[in-house]
Amino acid sequence: MVLVVGAAMLAAVAFAPTELPARALLVAVVVGAYAAVVADLRAVAAVAALAAATFVGFLAHHYGDLTGAGNAWSYVVLIGLAAVLGTGYRYLRSINADDDEVAPLIRRPVPGSSVVAPPDDAPRGPRAA
Repeated sequence: MVLVVGAAMLAAVAFAPTELPARALLVAVVVGAYAAVVADLRAVAAVAALAAATFVGFLAHHYGDLTGAGNAWSYVVLIGLAAVLGTGYRYLRSINADDDEVAPLIRRPVPGSSVVAPPDDAPRGPRAA
């Protein structure tokens, strides 16, 4: 949540109050990057909701007013889309990481190599009592 507040402060300093798309894009990039790094979906949802409220209340309107006139809520879709895309990127990256870890473990026996079997008196072996 500190990242969202920092992004809102940076957007307020970098862009004029009339440049709502640029402010929304900066906040959306921060939310998307956060969603790409954090695996907990509850944390991503909380940060995206806080980012939406911070954008509407402080960057689009003044003094935390969430009900002011204008189309500020239409830019919240961009923030939500960034959270979904970041989460999707994180999910695809985790699938790829799982495949990289499993692939070396799956090996076919080399023709002509010997296979070591447990002794006949091993637990649950053919001569187990």
